[in-house]
Amino acid sequence: MPFARTYFMNTLSDDELQSLLRKREDFFLENVIESDRTLQRVQAMIAAAGLSSRFVREPANPFVNLRHGVISAIPLIGPLWVLGLAAIQLGRPSADVTLKQTAEQSVSVIFSRNPRGA
Repeated sequence: MPFARTYFMNTLSDDELQSLLRKREDFFLENVIESDRTLQRVQAMIAAAGLSSRFVREPANPFVNLRHGVISAIPLIGPLWVLGLAAIQLGRPSADVTLKQTAEQSVSVIFSRNPRGA
């Protein structure tokens, strides 16, 4: 099983970032200072390669999404909540690349198994 590598935005040039995206292997970006601007650049590079992308903000701290734990603790509503979330995921078009922000300065770049532009 390959491990995703970590790269640091404060030492990564645009050409190096472009090269990483061309490999179409998962990786992490750390030290992302201007996250909005960086994400826009990465999404533009992905679009230029003919791929689609989506952005997900998913904090690594499980207590941030405490409301999900509380709702799933209710025996009747919990399973319905999970089914509802699954239905939403099925209705959402899949993306070739998912950009997942797990911390303020950390972004995971995850490629789908079957990208359309491959």
